[in-house]
Amino acid sequence: MSAKILLQKIFYKALEGVKADKIVKRNLSIDKEYLKISNQKIKLNSFNKLYIFGVGKAAYFMAKEAEKILSNRVSGGLIVSLEKQNLSYVKTCRSTHPQMSEKSVDCANKLIKEIQKLQKDDLFIFFLSGGASAMIEKPVDEISFEEFQKISNALLVSGIDIKALNKIRKSISAIKGGKLAKFFKAKGYVQVLSDVIGDDLNTIGSAPLYPDFPHYIIGNNTIALERAKKYVKSHVQKTKIVTTTLSTNSKAAAKMIAKEIETYNKEYDSFCLLFGGETTVEVQGNGLGGRNSELALRLLNSSCITKDIFILCAGSDGKDGNSEGDGAFIDYDIYKKIKKQKLNPKEYLQRNDSFSFFHQLGYSFVTGLTGTNVMDFVIILKQKF
Repeated sequence: MSAKILLQKIFYKALEGVKADKIVKRNLSIDKEYLKISNQKIKLNSFNKLYIFGVGKAAYFMAKEAEKILSNRVSGGLIVSLEKQNLSYVKTCRSTHPQMSEKSVDCANKLIKEIQKLQKDDLFIFFLSGGASAMIEKPVDEISFEEFQKISNALLVSGIDIKALNKIRKSISAIKGGKLAKFFKAKGYVQVLSDVIGDDLNTIGSAPLYPDFPHYIIGNNTIALERAKKYVKSHVQKTKIVTTTLSTNSKAAAKMIAKEIETYNKEYDSFCLLFGGETTVEVQGNGLGGRNSELALRLLNSSCITKDIFILCAGSDGKDGNSEGDGAFIDYDIYKKIKKQKLNPKEYLQRNDSFSFFHQLGYSFVTGLTGTNVMDFVIILKQKF
């Protein structure tokens, strides 16, 4: 097995733990008397109709599995996602990400319309995942759509962290920060696939229903990396999840990761270090790439890459910034290719063109959309191949 194949296997093992269908299956079931939602047991005769709603990158896949479990018990609802496909019992609305658009407003209005159909004795399940902040939006009356869009787009390239970003978004939104809850008459439960540091319910998807309804975290970065750790244990001498809360700019993150590699390199003949979280990038150029390929490019410029060190930086959602990739690989052999093609990594960093850099070298990691979203993974492997 090559290093690249093993890195990919570790990545996909991490994803297995947070795949939308699996996490829903673990947290939703029904029998003759009860509907079980996470740790809640609800008598079937205690409510009239059951509805499914959801917003986010994984919402469609979560709802699809819920329909398999609940079947014709589902009376309706609406899912806002990036998918074209239809569901059997629930309506869908296709939106955009990461930029908010007129589709975001259209989907928000359709969602509100469907929510308002529910009566007091009905019950709903709401699937919330990363990407929801951009996929539904309804600006406050004082701000026009054009003004809102300008603010949102400026925030996306500002390099500020997700908490600060969502705080501003909430202040100019008519549905974020718990404001969507006012449109519900029915009782409901929110099942959450977390894409933020510390699983902060005030931040995930800009908290459209929090705190008015019980929320349950059913998937996160920790669950994913624990799955990866379990898999890779038999392949190396030492395995460690260094952090699941990596939250800084890519330059600082690269320095921290490089220091960890140097420490473990002195002590172990083989190891796997796992990092989870989400770095930030200040966009100054007009190149292709995102935070994962940029982090990889910054690690490339450090002195931590030796002959037995292999790295994969990748997003769990399958999309890295404005590129078609999901991140990038690094190994010692890449330096020969850089020299041969006469590339200057610093120039690519300056124009935020990290995807182009790795892609032409054959080191970009392309997965396509994964159907889940629990932030990013950095996998460091030391092994002789």
